Amino acid sequence: MTTPVDAERAWQDLQRIRVPQERVYDEVERCAHGDRRSTYVMAGVMWVFLASYGLKLPRWGSFLVLAAYIGALVVLAVIYSRRTRVRLHRSRYSWRSFATMLAGAVVSGGTIILTGFLTEWLALPYGSVIQATISAGAFVLFVGPANRWAISPLRDRAAATAP
Repeated sequence: MTTPVDAERAWQDLQRIRVPQERVYDEVERCAHGDRRSTYVMAGVMWVFLASYGLKLPRWGSFLVLAAYIGALVVLAVIYSRRTRVRLHRSRYSWRSFATMLAGAVVSGGTIILTGFLTEWLALPYGSVIQATISAGAFVLFVGPANRWAISPLRDRAAATAP
């Protein structure tokens, strides 16, 4: 079958299809790289929780602090998930996203446990504040590079699937 093909028209059609897709991935990368406010808010909430959890509160007070922390995390998750203007089907989350979440949990949990043991063993004054500061700092230092690593292959995967 020989159909005449206008090369200029085919190129324009390709650009019309490709440009919106590139904009989608630009938006995903912008959301992952540019919004540091959510990282700092999460670290602040973590710091307040860890610093207040180290106080010698009664049992009901500890549960109240834990419930407030979980509630704050849920509210932040809802707010920041609604702010995302671009929703992609399966292309936004890859194995790297899940690996980043797992590694973040290991780094945060390990830092909290390790600093808790160290401050208790060394009998440092204001141990919960020290523990909260080191743990929140480790969280902030981990999240930025981890998010960039998790989101970076999206554009490459889109280029590979494009005809």
